[in-house]
Amino acid sequence: MTQSVIGTWKLVAFNIEDNEKQITPWGKDTHGLLIYTDSGHVSVSINKKVENDSENEFENKFDSVLFYSGTYRVEGNTIKHQVTQASNPARIGREMIRYAEFKGDEVTLVTPQESFGRAILIWKRI
Repeated sequence: MTQSVIGTWKLVAFNIEDNEKQITPWGKDTHGLLIYTDSGHVSVSINKKVENDSENEFENKFDSVLFYSGTYRVEGNTIKHQVTQASNPARIGREMIRYAEFKGDEVTLVTPQESFGRAILIWKRI
């Protein structure tokens, strides 16, 4: 599967499935780019419309950005991202697991179950 993941992908959908199996979009006007290189590097950047109404403009913008990069390895249908840079510093040094399902020129990446539920992202090869 390593060869099939290499390339540049455009975000089609980013949904959150909560613990009650309710699915909602991560935000409005969501767009992103995912890049897997043949040298084993990964970069993902996602933005959504700023929706917070906090008085702190920085907090509003920070809430609308998700970014991380690092290296990756493929094990069967699982992709493991080793995070070296991230918009959320708590992710640096962590391994981010994604379960992958390919259909044509799209891949669906699903996170493991976490306290909030799980994220389901659909990407289209560009």
